[in-house]
Amino acid sequence: MPFQYDQLLLQVLIVLIPIILYLALSNDKGDETQENIIWGVVCAITLALSIIFSIIIDGIRIDSRMVPWYLAFIYGGMNVGAFVSVCFFIVRFLYGGIGMIPSFFAMMISLVFIYWAQKKFHSLTLKKKIYLSFIYVSISSAMLPIIAVLFGREMTILKTIFNSFLFIVENGIMAWFAIYLIESHREKILLRKEIQRNEKMQVVGELAASVAHEIRNPMTSVKGFMQLLTEANNLTTDQKEFIQISLEELNRANDIITDYLSLGKNQAIKKQSVIDIGTEANKSIAALSSYATLHNVEVCIGINGQTVMIGNSAQLQQMFVNLIKNAIEAAEEKVNISIHCTQKAVDIFISNDGEGLTEEQIEKLGLPFYSTKEQGTGLGLMVTIQIIREMGGKWNVKSDKTKGTVFHITIPRNEGKLESSIKNRD
Repeated sequence: MPFQYDQLLLQVLIVLIPIILYLALSNDKGDETQENIIWGVVCAITLALSIIFSIIIDGIRIDSRMVPWYLAFIYGGMNVGAFVSVCFFIVRFLYGGIGMIPSFFAMMISLVFIYWAQKKFHSLTLKKKIYLSFIYVSISSAMLPIIAVLFGREMTILKTIFNSFLFIVENGIMAWFAIYLIESHREKILLRKEIQRNEKMQVVGELAASVAHEIRNPMTSVKGFMQLLTEANNLTTDQKEFIQISLEELNRANDIITDYLSLGKNQAIKKQSVIDIGTEANKSIAALSSYATLHNVEVCIGINGQTVMIGNSAQLQQMFVNLIKNAIEAAEEKVNISIHCTQKAVDIFISNDGEGLTEEQIEKLGLPFYSTKEQGTGLGLMVTIQIIREMGGKWNVKSDKTKGTVFHITIPRNEGKLESSIKNRD
C-alpha cells in the first residue's frame, strides 16, 4: 500500500491551524483559568482529529497526537495536560485495534518525563525550548512503533520503517514550529504591554513636568518667608521649632516632586557609594515604627549574609519606605522582611499576612493612578519600580488570597565596582 502523503499534510494542517487560530483570536484579557480551559479544549480537539484522520501502517495508527498533547502540558500546566490525556485514552479506546495497547504504553512512558520537561521548560531560552521540544516529541513519537515491535508486530519492510521515521521527524518539526509561533506570540504580548506601560509613564512624566513648575513657585515663596520668620526675635522656642519642621517638610515635598518628575524619563546618574542594605532597611523600619504601631502590625526583619552593595542610600530608603508602608497597610498582624545575599545579587522579600491580590491586580501594579487602596494614587509604587529599574534590579509579586502577598526584589551587587569602591575608600 503506497504511503498517503496527502494524509501527512492533513496532519500538519490539523495540528497547526487550531493553534494559529487560537493565537490569532486570543486577546490575553481573560483570566488564567479561562485561558487554560480554552487551551485544553483546543489541544483535546486537535488530538482527537489527529487520531480520527491518522494513517494506519501494519495495523498501527501513525499520527501527530504527541504534538498537541505535549503543548497541553507545557502551556496549560499539569491539570490541562491530564484532561487532554484522558481525552486521548477515551478516543483511542473507542477506536480500538491492535495498536491500542502499544499506544497506551507509549503515552504512559511519555507521562513519566513530561513533569520534568514542563517544570524546566519556562526557564530556558527560546533556542533551547525549541531543541527540547523537537527532541522530546520525536522520541515520544518513536516510542509507538518501537513498543509495537516489542509487542510482536513486524515492521521489517524498509518502506514501512521509512514511513514511520518520516512521521517521527514531521512531529518534531511541527513541535518546533508550534513552539516558535507560541513563544513569538507571547513575546509580542509582553512587548505590547511594556509599550503601553511606558506610554502611561510618559504621560505621567509630562503631567508632572507641567505641574511641577507651578507648584514650586509658591513653595519657593513660602519657604523664603518662613526663613525670614526664623530671624524674628519675638518668636517662642516652640514657634521656631514648628517653623523648622515646616521648612523640612517643604524640602521633602520638593524632593517628592523631583522624584515624580523622573517618571517616564531617563534619570540622571545619582551619586552611588558603598551601602549596606540591611542597615538601610532597619532605618526605614525605624522611621515607620509609629505607623506600624498605629495599624497594630508587627514588622520583623531577617538578614542572611553581608548585604553590602553599590547604590544610592536615599533611593534605597525610599524604596523600602514605600514597600514596607504598603505592606503594613495590607497586613492583618505581621510584616516580614527577609534579605538574602549571594555573590552576585541581593534578594529582598517583603511579605504580609493580609488579604492577597488577584492575578488581574498584580498585572496592573505599577501603572499610573492604579491602587488597591481607596485613596491611593499608585504613584508611590511607580516611583519604587523606577528606583528598582535604575539599580538594575527585577521585581515580581506572588499572592494568595488566604496567605497574603510577597514582594520579591533582586538587585545585582556589581561585585567589580563594589571591590573597587571599598579599596578606594580604604
